[in-house]
Amino acid sequence: MKKVRTAAKQMVQKIDIQVASVVIMIILISSVMSYVYDGFLSAYNIKAMLMSYVPEGIIALGLTLVIISGGIDLSVAGVMPFTAIIYCLMIKNGINIWLGMLFVLIIAAGIGACNNYLRNLLNVHPFIVTMAMQLILKGFNLVVTGSGSISGLPEEFMQIAEIRILGIKLPLVVLLILAIIWTVLLAKNRFFRKVYFVGGNAKAADLCGINVNRTMYFVFMQSAVLAAIAGLMAVLNFQAANYSYGLNLDTRAITCVVVGGTSMTRGGVGSVGGTIIGLIFIALVYNAFLLSGINTYFQDVVTGVFLVGAVLLGQRVKRK
Repeated sequence: MKKVRTAAKQMVQKIDIQVASVVIMIILISSVMSYVYDGFLSAYNIKAMLMSYVPEGIIALGLTLVIISGGIDLSVAGVMPFTAIIYCLMIKNGINIWLGMLFVLIIAAGIGACNNYLRNLLNVHPFIVTMAMQLILKGFNLVVTGSGSISGLPEEFMQIAEIRILGIKLPLVVLLILAIIWTVLLAKNRFFRKVYFVGGNAKAADLCGINVNRTMYFVFMQSAVLAAIAGLMAVLNFQAANYSYGLNLDTRAITCVVVGGTSMTRGGVGSVGGTIIGLIFIALVYNAFLLSGINTYFQDVVTGVFLVGAVLLGQRVKRK
């Protein structure tokens, strides 16, 4: 009996209270909404709900590693529309659609590397550097598009945009695949797991032989590359590129990460699985707003409340 109690106690200690709370809220909201609206948990509505948050979901995967490392990356809100715009300009001018994708991913990796290089050079918090990069890219996006859209893409690309796998649109399939890959790598891959050591204590990680600077280069580069993939998925979904794609996207993605249990107040804490749960929760709330006929502008209010609440709950849990 004593062994059973000990095992039960150890199991409870392993449970992330914040993530468990979010899961309970997901169940409660789903139960209430499915009672009020018959089709709330239908396959069609679930796919539509997740499709509306594909860019945030892909970017949140990269931000999970950034925040675990003790940093932040606000440039993703500029990288996403920037890469979408560059890609559309490329393929409209005759560049092969697959080669164009490769080019924008390389460009994004360069932006991520630039973020970390400037962070080191200026010896400032990444908030400042990535905010500056976001502003630069957003300004470029406005200048190039003239505050409009770039459409009229080649027929070959339009055919790719129509692809369905098991009835699911390609952007959502890409999100699911990336989520699985990032979950496995962060749990099993030694290089990915170095991010936890760097975030927990960079000086101690350096003394243990971990190349902290190389790890941070990787962290910011993968964040920018995933933001570029999100931009490509937006082009696939809308068959166009627009300067406004990244509007408030960084805030929503960060909220998904923090609500999912990744700590913004101390590094080395978090998981991709928690981020996915946070994404489902935020997408669920947004969908509930739409079906209830409540003004979606209130979503920003709710997002802010959840962000503050998640940070406070995280701090309280970690103290205990």
